Amino acid sequence: MRTYIDCIPCFITQALRAAKAATNDEIVQRRVMNSVAEVIPDLPLEARPPEIAQRVYKIVHELTGNADPYREVKSQANETALSLYPRLKEIVVSSDDPLLVACKMAIAGNSIDLGPQVLHTDLDSIIDSALSVPLVCDDYQQFRAELANCTRLLYLGDNAGEIVFDKLLVEQLLQYNNHIDITFAVREAPIINDAIMDDALAVGLDEVATIVSNGSDAPATILPQCSPEMLEIFNSADLIIAKGQGNYESLSDEDANIVFLLKCKCHVVADLLDVGVGDAVLRKR
Repeated sequence: MRTYIDCIPCFITQALRAAKAATNDEIVQRRVMNSVAEVIPDLPLEARPPEIAQRVYKIVHELTGNADPYREVKSQANETALSLYPRLKEIVVSSDDPLLVACKMAIAGNSIDLGPQVLHTDLDSIIDSALSVPLVCDDYQQFRAELANCTRLLYLGDNAGEIVFDKLLVEQLLQYNNHIDITFAVREAPIINDAIMDDALAVGLDEVATIVSNGSDAPATILPQCSPEMLEIFNSADLIIAKGQGNYESLSDEDANIVFLLKCKCHVVADLLDVGVGDAVLRKR
């Protein structure tokens, strides 16, 4: 997916939010905004939105000296989601179709995002929406059929806190096919509230999957930036689950066997998918 004109105001808003999270110094915050404004005329619209976001957050880091302004927020999101884990698991395993409900839960967890919107901290409403909101772009039956014959699955994670919901889905993937080998990929370094290795270990994802870093600090999976190890895993996977809007933006044009799970968060992506903002999407590429 390329960048659209309508994406630019979002980058500016994200820069301001990140600058305020990184420092209380208004002079430094203004420097960040001025620097972002300076690069806007040269932003290549053919680039993927996460590539430009990566550039914006690099400016924030360089000018504020804060490489992880959302560290405390991410830790809190992990802890809060973990506190709900027993309840979430009970809902999943007691349902008529645990795999489907786990998919819905994982998509609902994608509401925990600091990029295009503020952090959604009302996890009770996330749970309610998972159970009540239908899937749009519903390729669940095709996903389920392919999963039955899958031996190597790559799960591309997204945000802290959200990864607890991903853990529930990973557990159900293993219940559905106990011969599957699952690798869960996280970011190499902090950016926004995206999950890194520390987050994955904090919520116990290593108990159900092999955790790897993708080698990049982009808020997505940009293959030219990924490590050789990550590329080998990506290219050898029978099936790839790409979680979140950023991974859709970076991988929608890739020729791979990908299932996109996301909560649609902006009208640009909504128009491309022919869905509404806020819709829960399970789309097979």
